[in-house]
Order: sequence, then structure tokens, then C-alpha cells
Amino acid sequence: MFSVGHGADHITLALSEGFLCFHLSGEVAPVDIETAMSIAAAAGMLRPDNRVLVDIRKFRGSVDWGMIREMRRYAPWVSRPGQRIRCAYLLPEGFGSFVTILASFFPGARHRAFRDQASALRWLAETRAAA
Repeated sequence: MFSVGHGADHITLALSEGFLCFHLSGEVAPVDIETAMSIAAAAGMLRPDNRVLVDIRKFRGSVDWGMIREMRRYAPWVSRPGQRIRCAYLLPEGFGSFVTILASFFPGARHRAFRDQASALRWLAETRAAA
């Protein structure tokens, strides 16, 4: 697990038992997200069998869609339709279209929004049980 950012404004990444978890808090700068992804890639954390949980319930910045589109270079398998990667999102109020937009950037993954972490993790765990 590691964090990139300053004080309350940071991104934290953790890999545990095939779950790759992203937690964004405060006003995370796009450069901090880019740095975190670069570190994760160099550490071998970004694998095609990851089950991904993205928690942005405490994120307070604006979404840089161009930067998110560029993040595809770190996970090229999620751009190929037919993949079985699952990405669960814990979203704040007002982010209803967030998952729909992300799905257009990463069509090779199944995307789903959740209100609580337990439900998100149960859905992600289904991939392992089905395998």
C-alpha cells in the first residue's frame, strides 16, 4: 500500500488477494494520480486478473476526463471488449453518470456503482467464485 499527494489530498493504492483498491480523498491532483499509476505499474500491481475497487466518496476535486482516458495505457486489457475484469465504484452523491462515462473509456471491463464497500466487495468476489 502507498499514497501519493499532500495531506488530506491524496490517492492511496493497495493490492491484497487480487483486489486492487484505489482511494481518492480531497482534491487529488491529476499529476498525483499519474504518479500513483506509474508506481503501481512499476511494482507489478496492475495485472489483468485484478478485481478493482475505486472509492471516490471523499474525492472533492474535478474529474479530468482526458487524464482518465490516458490511464488506459496502464491497463490495456480493459480496453478489449469481452474481458471479464470487474471494476466496482463507491461514489458520492451526484456522480450518477460517472460509471457510464468510465465504461466508454474501458469497454473491456464490467463497471458497477455501489453505496457501501461490503456490497462492492461481494460483487467483485463473485468473479473468483465463478472461475
